[in-house]
Amino acid sequence: MYTLTFLSAQQLVKDEEAICKMLESVPSVVYDILFKVAYRYNKIKLLSKLMMTWPYPQFKLQKLLQTCWCSSRKSSKKCQKCWEILIYDELRQKRINNIIFGVIKYVKKAMMDDSQQLPKRILQQVDMTGVVSRNILWNEKFLMLCIVLISHPQIYNSSQRQTDDPQSQRGDQRAEGSPVSTKEIHVDLLIDLQMPASFWEFLKKFLKKYTNGPLHLKCRNFYTSYTFLHYHVKCFAPLDTLAIRRMDLTYSKITLMELKRLMSQMTTLQSLQSLLLPSFSIDERLSAATARKTDIKILAAELGKFKHLREISIHCLHLSDLVEYLLRDLPYSLESLQLSYCSLTKKDLTYMAQSHHSTHLIKLDLSGNMLGKQLDSFLKLLKSASNSLKWLNVTNCELNDTDFYEISSYLYSCTYLSYLGLYNNPISERSLIAFLKPFPYKLPNMKIMSIPICADCFTKSIQHLTYLRTPKQNIESNTFFSTLNEIKSMQITKEELDIEFTNSSISIVSDYFDLQ
Repeated sequence: MYTLTFLSAQQLVKDEEAICKMLESVPSVVYDILFKVAYRYNKIKLLSKLMMTWPYPQFKLQKLLQTCWCSSRKSSKKCQKCWEILIYDELRQKRINNIIFGVIKYVKKAMMDDSQQLPKRILQQVDMTGVVSRNILWNEKFLMLCIVLISHPQIYNSSQRQTDDPQSQRGDQRAEGSPVSTKEIHVDLLIDLQMPASFWEFLKKFLKKYTNGPLHLKCRNFYTSYTFLHYHVKCFAPLDTLAIRRMDLTYSKITLMELKRLMSQMTTLQSLQSLLLPSFSIDERLSAATARKTDIKILAAELGKFKHLREISIHCLHLSDLVEYLLRDLPYSLESLQLSYCSLTKKDLTYMAQSHHSTHLIKLDLSGNMLGKQLDSFLKLLKSASNSLKWLNVTNCELNDTDFYEISSYLYSCTYLSYLGLYNNPISERSLIAFLKPFPYKLPNMKIMSIPICADCFTKSIQHLTYLRTPKQNIESNTFFSTLNEIKSMQITKEELDIEFTNSSISIVSDYFDLQ
């Protein structure tokens, strides 16, 4: 059921023209709920008008769209119906477009108003981060249009002039000739960037020419896709490098040698908090295992130059016995660490458990490492991280029933844990259900759990080492769905606690910045 406030806002937005005219008299406290409803019901004109009169210093799109407005606000897990997934289709594109057009109109109106009206206009930051991810791009043509409008205010005004009225033209010219000083107007537009090289050249020219304009374009998260990043390094200079908090190189084609050179050129990104590195080739993995100790030390030295780094993600790089050299010289403790498919050893896990990073870890991804073969060291790491850990992924780690039995008590001590990935481990139905029964009391913050296809669900007994390679046709579907339904029907709810179970590998959920 929806709240009375939501239902009232729903009735108001039905007459879009009327609510747009009366926005000046609407109390500030109503703006958030009006925006949510306008976005949900595609009232694109109202979205633009709301931005023109936004009454707060900050506007954060992702926060607005991911906060429930229904009666489940107090639930420990957000209502799925009210959780807006930012898929960049044509409909959502129109919404986003009109939000930014509203910001542009806001800036232009502030520039033309007299100084007595400026104190009423307090918007300072528009946070549009979250609209772009490594899989979702900005509409290139639209972003280019926004930049043109920002840099040439007369383009927007000309579309509304009375060209056949000379007096109107003279009035517009006077208004454009004497705008309020732009020093009094400063709105930061925070976005995530993932663009082809052709558009990057255009953006670079704009940033160099209009860095002192009233609307400042700032990049928070920078994504690269299937290209050598060294081409883009040259373009960091015109960006506000202090605004960039994440470099996501996940889909870049780059070697370890190139990465070392790249890191040495990224020293201007002194506010960088998150660095997601790409997967490396087979040759890179093998060479790291034999003769790359020196290279890892060089890479670690470059990482140590980022004074605010809190997240590192490394995938498919052979780091056996080298994790200490990679992490020991970092100036501050990591809060998010991914070392997936990195062939971690007992020495690596022991170092991680004893390091200063372990007690600060919020997110930990060790998927694809054979944790069952160095269980004692992994348990020490879990114990050390238990007071901070919120997100843990141990999929494809060859954990059997015996291992899981020992791990369970350590997992129960991680009381803040909200996500747990167990997919593709040979754990039986009996062990899994025994672990789940005390969930509401042991793990009260749990929201999502990726469960394995239990070993009982296969048509024939399989060897432990072949479990991960067993084809899907060997799964007894009736047994599997019976197990899944039994898990879902278990009485493991407490008050409003609701756990979502998934029988797939971990998806892109619970970003580090959302977990903070």
